[in-house]
Amino acid sequence: MTTEIVNNGTSLKITTDGDARIILKSQIKDVNVLRDTIIKIDIGQGALNNVYVDQATVTNPVSASVEDLRDKILAMLQGGNAGLATEVKQDSEIATIQDLKVQVADLQTKVGSVDSKLFYEPLLIDENNPNYIYKGYALPGAKTNEGVWAIARISSKKGILSYQWASGNKSFDKVWDDRAKLNYI
Repeated sequence: MTTEIVNNGTSLKITTDGDARIILKSQIKDVNVLRDTIIKIDIGQGALNNVYVDQATVTNPVSASVEDLRDKILAMLQGGNAGLATEVKQDSEIATIQDLKVQVADLQTKVGSVDSKLFYEPLLIDENNPNYIYKGYALPGAKTNEGVWAIARISSKKGILSYQWASGNKSFDKVWDDRAKLNYI
């Protein structure tokens, strides 16, 4: 038989041979040594509802004696605010949520712009080079000197067409005016 006692912030998780029991710290009235290696965690609902732990079977936390285990359990209870809301935690969480909102809005904009660009029809096509045809994809009204383009280069060798993308991807971060200088993969 093995037992683990884990501090879960506002509760203790006591697992014995794979069976877990969660006890809210606010329910625990007392922790004391009964005899030899037995600790009683009193949850104030009568003897049949108390939790009894044999220190000899506890693998986590490791303890030198039954008194040491009792002290470690009490220390877990003292850290009872670990999972509770505090002003600092709330401010941190609010900042994280605000950051996520910005990121989601940015993703929504990008997804919306991808829907508008539809790779089926390029916004610009350059057929002036005898070796290559360049196709540029961007939102209508995009300026050719802005990094908002996805650019494909098409070449033909012995009747076989080869399609390559600037920087090897379809990201809308290239400048159409630089299409001949870009690296195509």
